[in-house]
Amino acid sequence: IVRFARSKDILCQGRGSAANSAVCYVLGITSIDPARNDLLFSRFISEKRGEPPDIDVDFEHERREEVMQYVYRRYGRQKAAIVATVIHYRPRMAIRQVGKALGLTEDITAALANTVWGSWGGDIADDHIRQVGLDPTNPEILRATKIASQLLGFPRHLSQHVGGYVLTKRHLDETVPIGNAAMKDRTFIEWDKDDIDAVGLMKVDVLALGMLSALRKSLNWLGIDDHAEIPQGDPAVYQMLSNADSVGVFQVESRAQMSMLPRLRPNTFYDLVIEVAIVRPGPIQGDMVHPYLRRREGSEPVEFPAPSPEHGDEDELRQVLGKTFGVPLFQEQAMRLAIEAAKFTDDEADGLRRAMATFRSNGRLGEYRTKFIEGMVRRGYQRDFAERCFKQIEGFGSYGFPESHAISFAILVYVSAWVKHHHPEVFCAALLNSQPMGFYQPAQLVRDARQHGVEVRPPDVRVSDWDCTLEAPSDPQARHAAVRLGLREVKGLKQREAQKIMAARFLGARSFEDYALGAGLSRRSLELLAEADAFRSFGVGRREALWAAKGLADEVDAGRTAPILATQSVKEAQVQLPFMTLPKEVSEDYRTTGLSLRRHPVSFYRPSLEKRRVVTCAALGKLSNGAKVSVAGLVLVRQRPGTAKGVVFLTLEDETGVGNIVCWQDVFQANRNTVMGAAFLIVHGQVQSANNVVHLVAQGFTDLSDQIARMRDHEEGPGASQPPPHARVTQRLIRSRDFH
Repeated sequence: IVRFARSKDILCQGRGSAANSAVCYVLGITSIDPARNDLLFSRFISEKRGEPPDIDVDFEHERREEVMQYVYRRYGRQKAAIVATVIHYRPRMAIRQVGKALGLTEDITAALANTVWGSWGGDIADDHIRQVGLDPTNPEILRATKIASQLLGFPRHLSQHVGGYVLTKRHLDETVPIGNAAMKDRTFIEWDKDDIDAVGLMKVDVLALGMLSALRKSLNWLGIDDHAEIPQGDPAVYQMLSNADSVGVFQVESRAQMSMLPRLRPNTFYDLVIEVAIVRPGPIQGDMVHPYLRRREGSEPVEFPAPSPEHGDEDELRQVLGKTFGVPLFQEQAMRLAIEAAKFTDDEADGLRRAMATFRSNGRLGEYRTKFIEGMVRRGYQRDFAERCFKQIEGFGSYGFPESHAISFAILVYVSAWVKHHHPEVFCAALLNSQPMGFYQPAQLVRDARQHGVEVRPPDVRVSDWDCTLEAPSDPQARHAAVRLGLREVKGLKQREAQKIMAARFLGARSFEDYALGAGLSRRSLELLAEADAFRSFGVGRREALWAAKGLADEVDAGRTAPILATQSVKEAQVQLPFMTLPKEVSEDYRTTGLSLRRHPVSFYRPSLEKRRVVTCAALGKLSNGAKVSVAGLVLVRQRPGTAKGVVFLTLEDETGVGNIVCWQDVFQANRNTVMGAAFLIVHGQVQSANNVVHLVAQGFTDLSDQIARMRDHEEGPGASQPPPHARVTQRLIRSRDFH
């Protein structure tokens, strides 16, 4: 499978336990040498397990389907199929479907569903119901919430796995039915992953990874065949990561990772391995993060407790935990700890691994607690130390990384960071062309690229392709090429319509009429392009272009397209249209493309924010620890990790950058609706600054979302743009309800 992908120039990389195998390494399935990295082979397969290994390989997410169809062709649909997965009821889904079954209106079920944070959660609290204006004691609402709570965790439907293939010698339909998936040319079996494990069938995960698509496009632009050619150990790349300049970088772009990077300050490849693994529920719940950081910084001594002399080597734990300063961060270390310190057999250690992997679903991890702790105590270890060790192992039950997995991902962290540092224009264009993926929207990726000195140009029918492209910069002395946004950024525009535009350009289209009538565009596409201001290079503003598009509506709808560069022209009369203010232009940019290259929306409110003594996000980082301050911005991200004990993290963006907000549970509960629903916020709080990481601890909020909504209605205002040259438009009556 990997050989086929590489023969088609599809970037791929094995990960997970397969990276513990020397065979997978020499076959090129993984890039990790397990001998050099001292990886535990029994994490991959052991003599006593008597079952095939689980092999995971990531492929470019845009081309994975080619690989999947190859698997079907190579092995036949009677011997290869995707395994199933059982979808269970979650709170939002449960309340919506119960409400529908009980006859509640859509607005009520939507309001109830919106009281739940994220996809997971428990019962819907009465206070949360009251906050959305409903009465929790109402019999119909009470019945709906009670039934929905009872449904949580129940199976809802059978679906296909994200990419797990079962491969067999015998025909699959001799033992399990094969079904047709909803997606074309896919077949799957009715058994899920746990069923496959129980009967010992071989499974290969053909997975999709967006970063591989972005890296392939980056490497193609740079003329590099494989990421192995990228120079290793570049100090400038590590310095960039230490500064938390990691927007778009694989695995380290989240809020939590950006807070960890300045503390960890990675300067070697293995530091990236630690970075990938340490910001996970397992290490956090197991109380491993802070001890590791303190020991790394030298503020806490590194100690390796030893068994009694008659029971073993005093350095046995040093050999297991030496690389991580005595703190178990990886599943392999937990298994070795059980084998060396508690004297588990290989089978028992493998059972422990399985219990860690399935802890959330069946809770079998507790079965090993007594044996683990008593085994260590019997060999002379202190009981409190043994209990702390097992607590850390329990943390892995809530998602902890194997070391081999972290190493595989760390390779992509370094490569993506190298491209971002040395070629930010390539990195930005590749990420935009690989959407949807990653943590940030195109607006944030573009903002970050511009902050790194990259010139970004808007989508335009005369020069834009479907994808974003690179162009010569306006400044000959510029270090980087300019990024031309592709027509893919125009919301609602289909790729086939963009191809018509490029074909018309090739045939010599030079005017608005050429593209409007000669490209064969649909009326809807013409209007989308006009609203997105994609005809600006013709001297036609978005209102003029939209007016003209509606004027040509009958011709477009009837398919009476004029030949490109036709000598006849449409008879038009000039019409004076009101010009758009800059705030409205920006508002329309966001509505039609999701970003604006003109101004940031918050910049229009800066004078009024200054009157309220609201500082910028950039200024936030310069204030002293403990300072009382207010900051405002658009809400980019809301996070409420299960490991954060109810703490909510917000990321705000204004015209100067981003600000990180911490909202403690009591403050969140008091401002729940605002925190969950506001698009534009002022946050009042206290600066918390430590280890080059700055947060604002929220104490109160002011919701300004209505201000953003009113931007679209501004016909006059500060920063108003001058009216563009008026286009020649068809003389016809346009009803006011059709005019935008």
